[in-house]
Amino acid sequence: MGGNIFKDKATSISIENIQPTIDAYKQKLGEIFPMKSHSLTFFEPVGSAGKKTTSGDLDLAIDATHIVRHFTEAEIQKWGLNYEDWERTYLKIKKRARTATDHMCKMRGLLTLISEKLSENNIDVEIKKTTAGNIFTCFPQYDIDGQLTGDYIQIDWMVGNIDWLRWSYYSHGEEGLKGLHRTQFIVSCFLNMNMTFSHFSGVKTKNETEWTITDPKTAIETLSGHYGPITLEQTKTFKNLHSWLLENASREDYLKVITRYAGIVKMAKAELPQEIKEALCY
Repeated sequence: MGGNIFKDKATSISIENIQPTIDAYKQKLGEIFPMKSHSLTFFEPVGSAGKKTTSGDLDLAIDATHIVRHFTEAEIQKWGLNYEDWERTYLKIKKRARTATDHMCKMRGLLTLISEKLSENNIDVEIKKTTAGNIFTCFPQYDIDGQLTGDYIQIDWMVGNIDWLRWSYYSHGEEGLKGLHRTQFIVSCFLNMNMTFSHFSGVKTKNETEWTITDPKTAIETLSGHYGPITLEQTKTFKNLHSWLLENASREDYLKVITRYAGIVKMAKAELPQEIKEALCY
């Protein structure tokens, strides 16, 4: 989900090497952060990993409570970090923040220091790209025998409410489509409602700071209330989402959503689904 950040080093990974690589990654994290080793076992793959023969990167989700419950000195020190260093980093981020909540600034401060420690322990990290919910790393690939393959793979951290992350990063592995084709359709539906969708925070009204929707159930209820009834299962694929909107939304809303969607997909340099091309006469 972080894009091809390590394009000069990382390559795609074969499906059979995914779990061995994740296992090695968790083991390495446990060695770097021994007091958090158990918490880090809760990382789980989301997105399209394991649903296609190869994956371009690995997205690992974890509930934020496994990272930190309260930003106390004792909890920060469990990461082997200095509390004063974290506080300075957090306050610096908060000073520059425009729309981020205080909690997001605190979490970004912590993830930034975690990124730096990963780098100090020979894991490639794009520290400057660290957010309140993401760390982007590059890690060696391992085969089913636990041996290095000589290749590398981008591994991204997704930190937030685990139920939300499982839904927001979900990818069915639809033939000829990427995970973004499904998720950005949901994004477009909310944008048309003047609402902002975040993969790791939830949904909020534009220009507001409070993320008022933080679970899939409420998100689906909100979409249903505006466009027409939709189920959790229908939100799992682009094709079902498109069919739902076409059948339930007004003609005006439908065209507004798919026009926004086309712009987002083109910016991501992905191919537009045929249904959208036909609807917009591309």
